[in-house]
Amino acid sequence: MTQSIEERMYLFDHGNTTGAVLRVLSDESRSLNSLLPEALRQTPDRQLSLSYSCCYLHHRNRNVMIDAGIDGDSVLASLLELGVSGGEVELVCITHVDRDHVAGLLLQIGDGQLTFPNAQYAIDAMLWDELRKPETYESLPKHLRRLFQRLKVLIEDKVILCDGETELHEGITFVPCPGHRPGHAAYQFDTSKTPILHIGDAILHPIFAEHLDWPNTGDSLPHQAMKSRVLILDRARALGALTLGTHFPWPGLLTRHA
Repeated sequence: MTQSIEERMYLFDHGNTTGAVLRVLSDESRSLNSLLPEALRQTPDRQLSLSYSCCYLHHRNRNVMIDAGIDGDSVLASLLELGVSGGEVELVCITHVDRDHVAGLLLQIGDGQLTFPNAQYAIDAMLWDELRKPETYESLPKHLRRLFQRLKVLIEDKVILCDGETELHEGITFVPCPGHRPGHAAYQFDTSKTPILHIGDAILHPIFAEHLDWPNTGDSLPHQAMKSRVLILDRARALGALTLGTHFPWPGLLTRHA
């Protein structure tokens, strides 16, 4: 079934910054109890609706991507509908390197070239060091090994390494938010109104913003992720930020900072 543009992308305008949340996979229903340690499982269980997205921003005359989804060709097609080519994207803000966030950095049609060939790529410095170690790839399935090795080679001279909170360009800040995965980051975009804050997978679903004492067993380091969740929510609340998350129910906005 062909999706309408409203089902494929959510367009917004906030403080002279325009943006689009781009759907990259169909929504998923996930059991809450599958994400909680046994001692905290709920009766009755709940089914959580999760979306999969990446985000485009036109911010201070820059074309910016936050992550790139899982399929570079489909993301590029969505951008072209907005009048933006892959070559016009100047900055890619990588929250972390799970496949549904970075596989779209490569085009699948052809020989796996970069979807955004002229961009710089912001990434946590320690995470980048890990990606450059041969032993990092030893336990990965072959398809993921090829993906990350290809990406590493193609963006090697294009990375902006971020060690702690880092201003990437005027009004764009890398905000460390570890726990979901090592090197996980959020990104803040200052606007003429309140900032836009994209928090990646720091909060999988809004229910974890309402229950800050619930660890998410899907996080690599659940207790570190809980600390990051508190800090990023405090930041969003203090700034009155428009807060976006990769897996929040469509269209990916956190509507209430609990």
